[in-house]
Amino acid sequence: MNPVATATVLLVATALVGLLAIAHVRSRGTDGLNLRTWMLINFQVANVLSGFAHVLRWSNDRGYFEALSGSTTGADSGLMTAAWATFLGSCALWAGMVVPRPALRGPSRGKQPERRSRGSYIPENLYSFAAAHRVSVGGIALLLAAAGTLGMLRVMAATPEGGGRIIAVDGGNARYAFLAGWLPWAVSILVLALASRRRVAGPALWNTLLLTAGLAALAVSSTWNGGRAELMYVSFPLLALMLPRIRVLKWPILVIGAVSFAAFVVVTTAQRVGATTDPWSFIDWQWGRFSMAAWAGQHVDLHGSLGGETVWSALLNVPMALLHFAGAGGDSPFRSMVEVSGFDLLGDGEQIYIVPGFTAEMILNFGVPGVVVGYLIIGWLSALIADAYTRSRSESTRLLLASFGAVLVFQSIVGQLESFETFMTLSILPLWGLWLADKIIGNPRDRGQPLVLPGPADDARVPAEQRRASLS
Repeated sequence: MNPVATATVLLVATALVGLLAIAHVRSRGTDGLNLRTWMLINFQVANVLSGFAHVLRWSNDRGYFEALSGSTTGADSGLMTAAWATFLGSCALWAGMVVPRPALRGPSRGKQPERRSRGSYIPENLYSFAAAHRVSVGGIALLLAAAGTLGMLRVMAATPEGGGRIIAVDGGNARYAFLAGWLPWAVSILVLALASRRRVAGPALWNTLLLTAGLAALAVSSTWNGGRAELMYVSFPLLALMLPRIRVLKWPILVIGAVSFAAFVVVTTAQRVGATTDPWSFIDWQWGRFSMAAWAGQHVDLHGSLGGETVWSALLNVPMALLHFAGAGGDSPFRSMVEVSGFDLLGDGEQIYIVPGFTAEMILNFGVPGVVVGYLIIGWLSALIADAYTRSRSESTRLLLASFGAVLVFQSIVGQLESFETFMTLSILPLWGLWLADKIIGNPRDRGQPLVLPGPADDARVPAEQRRASLS
């Protein structure tokens, strides 16, 4: 069969697998993050839709690598490797979500494990360290916000872009870049501290105003280093914890937020690509991860695999950063994924703005078997985090787990391993600090910790077992 036709059939099969997987995980109930569903949707958008846009020539400009080249179209350009990797990766992601896994926090002795249900998150009955220690937590959040603002201004002033997208900074400004990266989490912690005044689930106009102001602040704080995926990444945890407090106004906020974000994407992309008549440019599918997977397949055929080089670079990333902060760091002996793509794809190792995505990185390092194993692990991790979020009754723990979920959704499938490790550790140190303080000095008997339970009319819709569990 013609390679393009075979690739199209495999993409259709992958789309069907994705739909079946989404239906399956939804039939088992929802978790508080809907993390499994978001992961599956993200895979479809990043790999399958970008594949259709490329293979079926929906886009006029198909990016940095053309997977349809060759005397026999697609025969020697890595197209089949990308198509098979996409199909097998989708199956592996689904399988990883359903394989057995340990419970990070099991039910109390004598209680049956909780079944995920749509009503188990409204209202929440969480211990809130920010509510119990509102003044101290709010004060620290304000200090972090001030430091983050200073860091953002210093980084923006020291780079030629003058406030545009900043990809890399020189060594002297790295610490300010980290401070700027902490600004969104300072905003989230401050919003939670202020929201503890009104913990009643329902219309809660105060909480609505806080969430709106918080999202606006996050939009400003994340534009310097990218904007689009970064904004979703920092907004995800705040939305997860604040939306249950304003459920009557939740859908208007979601609709307005979606429209605003779509407008933001259009404006940001137009600034980067200039005037264009290609609608795919506004979503970047034509630069998409499918064509990058094809490039990775061709690269391995011509030059051999990297043998885990970018994986080792990712593992050393955080230790090397800490050594640099201490003034004792050297250079890593391994190239990162963006350095590989810059040199091998663009011919310039200084061009480090092309992130091929998880599928391409696994192909470059370990071939298609690496894609299967990699997506099994990602699926397993997403299910593990979602279940831990469901069981947790601590707001601080949920905020930390939601940030892990945001990394998985917005920085794993479309990102690189090196960023993944940093986002899980150094980038969210304020959330780690809040979680640690909760574990050390937090007391569920402190005043102000629970969300107020619903009134009699709402209480009738909550199963008796769930009410007893929420009060225990």
